[in-house]
Amino acid sequence: MAVKQGVYRGLSAQERSAQRRERLLEATLEVWGRDDGPPVTMTRICQEAGLTERYFYEQFSGLEEALEAVLESVYEEVLEVTGRAVEETAGGPTERAHAAVSAFVQLFVDDPRKGRAAMILAPSRPTLRARRQAMLKGLADFAEVEALELYGEEAEPGEPGVLAAMIFVGGLSELVVAWLDGTVETTPAEIAEAATRAFTRLAHR
Repeated sequence: MAVKQGVYRGLSAQERSAQRRERLLEATLEVWGRDDGPPVTMTRICQEAGLTERYFYEQFSGLEEALEAVLESVYEEVLEVTGRAVEETAGGPTERAHAAVSAFVQLFVDDPRKGRAAMILAPSRPTLRARRQAMLKGLADFAEVEALELYGEEAEPGEPGVLAAMIFVGGLSELVVAWLDGTVETTPAEIAEAATRAFTRLAHR
């Protein structure tokens, strides 16, 4: 029986390429975000993924592009889980803000590698620092929009609202970093409570 052109073991070339990309992204996260692991390199990523360098360069121009792809995936997941938490939570602004912050923190409880990579290690790489700052600004924009949705006419308008959102996101990020690296001894629940109080005080007049 003839084999459909380009199909191997039931998968097209495009599907196999997508699978390899997922393996490489997971391997990048594992090597980069592993606690007390060796420095992240393209060679170690390929070894972790069980793929040759040829397949790495099929997906990425180099190490920094692979790291940025992981950073982007964490950012997208943060937006997804926090947005879903707000939508699925009944109650007023405090309850919904608490749900969003709890979801944000829980993401890093469930997979500390994501927190280490995106929150601790990315800023130490000059090629990723600007991208991380842009992503934090994106999270601040999200927080500003949510404040307007939650508080309506009572929300901080215009520039004060933008600055309040940036202060909130920056403070929450630093608190999570301090918790992840052991500088601050606290719990995810306490982080969520503190961040919710900060949001409710900053987000409206």
